Amino acid sequence: MLPRAITTGLLLALAGCTNITVEPVASQYKISHLCIEENPKVVTGDFVDGLQTLLRQHGIESRFYAAPIPSSCEYRLTYTATYSWDIARCLSDASVRLFKGDLQIGFGQYHLAGEGGLDPSKIASVEQKMTPVINQLLEKNK
Repeated sequence: MLPRAITTGLLLALAGCTNITVEPVASQYKISHLCIEENPKVVTGDFVDGLQTLLRQHGIESRFYAAPIPSSCEYRLTYTATYSWDIARCLSDASVRLFKGDLQIGFGQYHLAGEGGLDPSKIASVEQKMTPVINQLLEKNK
């Protein structure tokens, strides 16, 4: 009975470590360019670089700005990102919100439950972690 309990415990530690929540952008919005609002509380450049890479894969060019929003920005994206330490520094929680003007048109969140436990994917890159979030967020933006 003990080996089964150990196996079950290990499987639980490895499975279900990531939670993704997405409210996709409706198909009526055809985004080809957006502005990313700087979040000074996120102290790493790799998050924004990773987002921009993923946006380009969806045919969306972006530019980074510090508030206030430039008048030329029809669409804007805001973000939060939290990192934790384990074997290495890893993204543990992130959210993105897409707006047209002041209207929120999409939301996506990545959350590493329990700081990843024994799952080695917890040290994956921003792009690897945020790909399913951005893909689901923009699935109708074609």
